[in-house]
Amino acid sequence: MISFSTLIGITAGIGLFVLAVVGSTDNHLMFLSAASAMMVIGSTFAASLISFSFNEVMHALRAMLETVQASKSTQSHLSKLVQRFTEFSNIYRDGGISALEDSLTKKESKDSFLSLGIELMGSGYKSADIRVIMGDAMDSHWQRQSLEGKVLNTMGVYAPGFGMVGTIVGLIIMLDNMGDDMANLGKGLALALITTLYGVLLANLLFKPTAAHVTEKQEQEFFKHQLMIDGFCLLAEKRDALFIQDRLNAYVKPSKRYHPQELENE
Repeated sequence: MISFSTLIGITAGIGLFVLAVVGSTDNHLMFLSAASAMMVIGSTFAASLISFSFNEVMHALRAMLETVQASKSTQSHLSKLVQRFTEFSNIYRDGGISALEDSLTKKESKDSFLSLGIELMGSGYKSADIRVIMGDAMDSHWQRQSLEGKVLNTMGVYAPGFGMVGTIVGLIIMLDNMGDDMANLGKGLALALITTLYGVLLANLLFKPTAAHVTEKQEQEFFKHQLMIDGFCLLAEKRDALFIQDRLNAYVKPSKRYHPQELENE
């Protein structure tokens, strides 16, 4: 599912910049420079590889590309998760752990955190032990995933700096080739400043916003995992479906809380 807010933000940001350029000058091509783009992007990527491992940088870039996808931990998703745990309660009470395992959908069986909870219950762990083990798994997952946002934020710091480096290189080359002809000073200076423009745009329209988006997704996932931990602890305690519903609904904002009676009336 696509995140429309992200698409609107990207489209608006690029669109407004293009409109500003088109409305200010007829020489649009002067804003395009392959050499400047390669200098900024290549140097930023190289500096990131010095700061982090290759796999960490690749994971961060993949997470950046996935920002156009909607989060899997919205309030609606949390409400559906509350519904599933109330269903799990009845299934577990009537058929035990084997029935609970068989009730998982194909999508749910691919959820490693959900599978962990089912596995711990099947192993006979008590509620307190499940909370400790799943809590440790949640914290470890958070530490690994939070690195993606750090990598993207670091790229956002590096990009303007390398844009300035490119501008300085361009100025040196311009002054060296200028000689006594001062007519080309303005044109050469404009070309030299393009790298700074690219660096600032990449930092403020790509790296930093996507870093914030990635971090927000991870925080929502962390919140979802907390709900799941409570859900499995309640299942292990063999709480009834109504208690599980009311307890887990605390994680959902009032307008999105799961109420089966309301669903039946609809």
